[in-house]
Amino acid sequence: MIRHCQPANLLFALASSLLACGTLGISSNAAADEPPATTPPANDAGRHHNPAWAACKKQADDQKLEPGDARRDFMKNCMKSTHAAAPTAS
Repeated sequence: MIRHCQPANLLFALASSLLACGTLGISSNAAADEPPATTPPANDAGRHHNPAWAACKKQADDQKLEPGDARRDFMKNCMKSTHAAAPTAS
């Protein structure tokens, strides 16, 4: 003899499976939105990996230049001079 399923049991099974699939979909989507751990922070744009920039920053700090136009001009000129002094690859 074949037993028939209760409609409430079918609805519960359907709701449980939809909830499980939705939770998995949301968690996999959230994991895909995270950047890889090796990405440098956006605010310093990789400058901390540039030894020339670090040297210019140290010089500006040693001269006690305050943030503003004078420090920005110093950093710009210092970086230009390091690029000009760099040997060219032949």
